[in-house]
Amino acid sequence: MSLEVLTVMHSEKAPADAVKQREELVRRVASSVTFEKSPRLRAFFLHVCRCARENKSEEATEPQIAIYVYGRQPGYNPNDDNIVRSQARVLRMKLEHHFANEGRDEPVIITIPKGQYLPIFETRTKEPQAPPLYQQPTVVVPQERKPGRSRQILAGAAAVFVLGVIWLGFQWFAPKGGTPQSSAVPTAPFLPRKQEAEPQRKSQPLVVAPDAAGTRIAAGHTGESYVDFWGRRWESDRYYKGGVPKPGPLHFFPPVADENLYSSIREAVSDDIMVPQSQREFQYNIPVSPGVYELRLYFADPLRLQDGDRKQDAQDAQNTRHLQVELNGHPLLADFDPVADGGSAAVDIRAFKDVRPAADGEVHLVFRSDWGRAFVSALELMPGTPGKSEPIRIWASRGNFVDANGVHWSGDRYFIDGRTYTYANPEIGPRIPDLYTGERHGNFSYAIPVAPGSYTVKLHFLEAFFSPLIPAAHCHGVGCRVFDVTCNGIMLLQDFDIVREAPGAFQPVVREFHGLHPNGQGKLLISFSPKVNYAEVRAIEVLDEAQ
Repeated sequence: MSLEVLTVMHSEKAPADAVKQREELVRRVASSVTFEKSPRLRAFFLHVCRCARENKSEEATEPQIAIYVYGRQPGYNPNDDNIVRSQARVLRMKLEHHFANEGRDEPVIITIPKGQYLPIFETRTKEPQAPPLYQQPTVVVPQERKPGRSRQILAGAAAVFVLGVIWLGFQWFAPKGGTPQSSAVPTAPFLPRKQEAEPQRKSQPLVVAPDAAGTRIAAGHTGESYVDFWGRRWESDRYYKGGVPKPGPLHFFPPVADENLYSSIREAVSDDIMVPQSQREFQYNIPVSPGVYELRLYFADPLRLQDGDRKQDAQDAQNTRHLQVELNGHPLLADFDPVADGGSAAVDIRAFKDVRPAADGEVHLVFRSDWGRAFVSALELMPGTPGKSEPIRIWASRGNFVDANGVHWSGDRYFIDGRTYTYANPEIGPRIPDLYTGERHGNFSYAIPVAPGSYTVKLHFLEAFFSPLIPAAHCHGVGCRVFDVTCNGIMLLQDFDIVREAPGAFQPVVREFHGLHPNGQGKLLISFSPKVNYAEVRAIEVLDEAQ
């Protein structure tokens, strides 16, 4: 194997395309199934890769890894606590397993040699092709006694006979319990695909959605821009003044669709009231074209879950940091606690409309510490409509979607709990609209961030399992799925039964509600509470009622 140490990947000797390929490889590995249930090991892996990328070998030592990744205090003694060494062994095994299975087609593999923590890139060598499990027998004939043609024919016939016996034996002893494929297809109009666990895969190919003169900034992020799960491009940290970049949360509970979006933050240097004000705050001065914009601020507090993925720890960080946010010199958020504001969600998002640049052509945002250091994870500033928020349309599936009418729907987001199913239309038989092929089900909510105002909410449903046309369903028809839907505590649907309300089998049901207002946290919190079996929804629309 040819070895190339990762620490040179950003040196002048390393070609730019090679650097980019290695960064993409690191991202694929980190978002793979290998680390899906090991958030701390993923954080360990990403930390040492970052150290190598930025040529900071001093931060990839045992004490520094313990502090950065495992929350140990400065002065940590490795002789008293070998957490880094023990987890490094597990990480090495995880990487070996990944490149032998899920990453077996990667031309380059990543290893962490024993005795060090900086990773190494190795060009994979072609392994010798394994011999086939069965080889046709050959007849070895001594040169001095070559057989006649009749003996060659007899030998060939014998070989064919042996092959025939082997094939008949295989057919005889093969399991008889399987159903032929032609008879395994039920008479239902479509078949459910495999269930998809949250969070959804970050490695799925996505089409980058073009931005119309907008700005998206991943706070604290350095290097190349980042394309999120929905195809939106986030630029590396820029336009800031003050503060310092810090790592984001190590793990998220409940899961979020794209953890990488929250992998870093910008944070005030201090919250000490005795230090200069410049150290207790930071600001963004974002140049934009004249016009009206919608602003979204993203917060994922690293303090929220520090010691493990335990649900009972989810609120431990409430009341540990309060901050203020100013927009062009005017208060935007006061006495703001991002953890409390997010409630049961792992992240918090706030939305504002009618944002305009100041006289100097910039949007000025100041994040000021009250107690605990002020921070932000990401900022989004997109063109808007005066006095009115842009429509929010979500379908419960991966990626973005454009329906037959040219309406754009975003991939699943803002959800809290629940799981997703994806369905496939059959080649023959009735079909359902593509918008209704994805489903979120369970006991779940959507916390949709909106600006103050009055909104119309449309909920799209379709019963795809408890139908008389699905022989495998354990219940058929009315009464098999019953649930309630509320918005900020207001009952929208009570004892709702999709089959009872639908005009026919596999037909959509749309319910529309007017005059809904965000709660005190700036959210339309739409909750789906099951009574019989799981609640479900296919798509959600939120429309600003302002004229």
